[in-house]
Amino acid sequence: MKNNSTEGFLEKCVLDGYPLLEPSTVCVIKAALKHDLKVDILDEARSFIKVYNEDQEEYIYQATKTSKDVSTYPFVTDNKELVKDVLRENNINTPNGIILEKGVSKRDLTYYIRPFVGKSIVVKPNTTNKGIGITVFEKPVTEKDLLDAIKNAFKYDSKVIVEEFQKGLEYRFLVIGDECICVLHRRAASVVGDGKTNIEELIKLKNKEPWHGLSGRVITIDDGLKDILKRQKLTLKSIPEKGKRIFVRDNSNCSTGGESIDLTDVMPDEFKRIAVKAAKLFNAKICGVDILIENFNKFEYSVVELNDNPGIGICECPYEGKGRPIGDAILRLLGFIK
Repeated sequence: MKNNSTEGFLEKCVLDGYPLLEPSTVCVIKAALKHDLKVDILDEARSFIKVYNEDQEEYIYQATKTSKDVSTYPFVTDNKELVKDVLRENNINTPNGIILEKGVSKRDLTYYIRPFVGKSIVVKPNTTNKGIGITVFEKPVTEKDLLDAIKNAFKYDSKVIVEEFQKGLEYRFLVIGDECICVLHRRAASVVGDGKTNIEELIKLKNKEPWHGLSGRVITIDDGLKDILKRQKLTLKSIPEKGKRIFVRDNSNCSTGGESIDLTDVMPDEFKRIAVKAAKLFNAKICGVDILIENFNKFEYSVVELNDNPGIGICECPYEGKGRPIGDAILRLLGFIK
C-alpha cells in the first residue's frame, strides 16, 4: 500500500503558507493543533518552533531537538566510531572496522586497508549524515576501488571509517522515550521497469511522485549514480524489463531518493528491545537506530548507526504502509498529552 498520493502527503506533511518547514516539523505542528496547543513558528527556514499552553512551553528544533536532550548527545552520535565502541562495550553487535585520519601516508594507508581488500566493505566519513560520501562494496573490493572510495570520503571529513559490509536489509527503529514507536525499512533509491521506459525517464517520473517531489527526496543523476549503473552493466538509456527493480544508490537514505516502508507491526520485539537499549546507552530521548537484519527468524543483527535527528516525517507518512502518529509521541514525551 503506497501513501504517496498528493492529498495524503499534503494533509500530513505540508503547512499552507510555510513552504520552508521540513515535513517532520509540520507533523509536530499538526499534532499540537489537533490537541488544542498553541504554536509559534520562530524560524521557518530552520524549522524552529515553540509549542505551549497556559501551563507549559517547549522549544523544538527540527521536530526532534527538545529540552529532553542531553547536550552532548548530538556530538556523540555524530562520531560513528565512538558510537560503535560504546555499543561493543555493552554487548550490542556492530560492524568491525578501522578509522583513518587525513594525511596518512600512502604506504601506511595501503598497510591499514590490506585486511579489507578482497572483502565486502563499506567506506564512509566519520561524522556526516544523509548518505554523504558513503561507498558500499557488496562484492569483493579491489585495492584501487577501495583507495578511490577512501579518497572520496575524505572530501567530507578528516576521518574515514572502513568497516565490514553486513548482509541484510537496513531498518530504522525510531525510539521515543522508553519505547520503539516505529520501524521502517529504508529501501535504497530505485526505479521499477515497465518494459518500455529507460532508466533516466523512470527517474524523472519517480521524482514527480508527491512523496519524492513535494518533500525534496528526489533522485539526483550524477557520476555516482552512473557508476552504480555501470556496475550493473546498465546506462541511463537502458530499458529494464517489466517489474524489475533497478537500484541507483548504494545507501538507503530517503534524503537521496530512498523510500520508507512501515514494518512496525511485523518486526519481532527482540529487535525493538535492542534499539531501545542502544538509545538508552546515550540517554537519548528521540533516536533513530539503524539496524541490519538478514532474517527475522534468527536473532542476528548489526547496529550500524545512531541518529540524533531522525526524520519523523517518513514515519508519519511512509512511502508504503501504515503511518504512525509520531507527533503525538513527541508531545507525550514533552508532557503535553497523556
